Amino acid sequence: MLYHILGTVSAVAFLLTWYGLAKQIINIEKLRESNQSSTQSLSTNQFASSFFAFYANFIFGIAIEPFSHYLVWTRFGALLLILVILFQLWYDRRSIPTWLILGLCATAMVIGLCSMGFRPYPSVAKLGANSLMLIVTALLIQGTLHQIIVVRRSKVIGALSPALFRSILIKDVTTLAFALTMPIAVAWPLIVLNGASVITRGGLLVQMKMVGEKSGEKNGHKEAS
Repeated sequence: MLYHILGTVSAVAFLLTWYGLAKQIINIEKLRESNQSSTQSLSTNQFASSFFAFYANFIFGIAIEPFSHYLVWTRFGALLLILVILFQLWYDRRSIPTWLILGLCATAMVIGLCSMGFRPYPSVAKLGANSLMLIVTALLIQGTLHQIIVVRRSKVIGALSPALFRSILIKDVTTLAFALTMPIAVAWPLIVLNGASVITRGGLLVQMKMVGEKSGEKNGHKEAS
């Protein structure tokens, strides 16, 4: 019963992440319409690592038995939204690395969806899912640290949306609570990944607040007007 209660709470809280990602897309569009740099201060590294952090949770939810609807479908929506952001980054910058990252993430998405037809995974596949979680944890840490460095160097928040990272932080806390309802032997990769996200994203929010106060930015970006 506790599993379903906290799973529902986690899924509802995750809708805030959808909102945050949508807000990030809106920020980009508003800056583009006002002829400003629409992706200023946005780190492709950060959003790619965020994609794979959500993707690891997505695959983990598919791999375990029973199938975790709470993890899979909430992350599916987030993955689609991040693909839109990565497309916006490529559209604004037209660089080969950004195009390659967009293609890699889109391919991973297709593979993940196809993997649903082969679940439940055997033990080897579950080991692979756990390994993916650890690899993605490392990617997430370095990606968020890179975003912190970008914000510190540019001294502006630019198009970066504080609402996005606040919503992710709430999501991580509720996901941690949900993970603790599972056996530790099953849930430990989820705990490690989301715990690392709480620490690093919390640090990024603090940095954004400090930079925003110094530069006089409001709502995560200079007002388009």
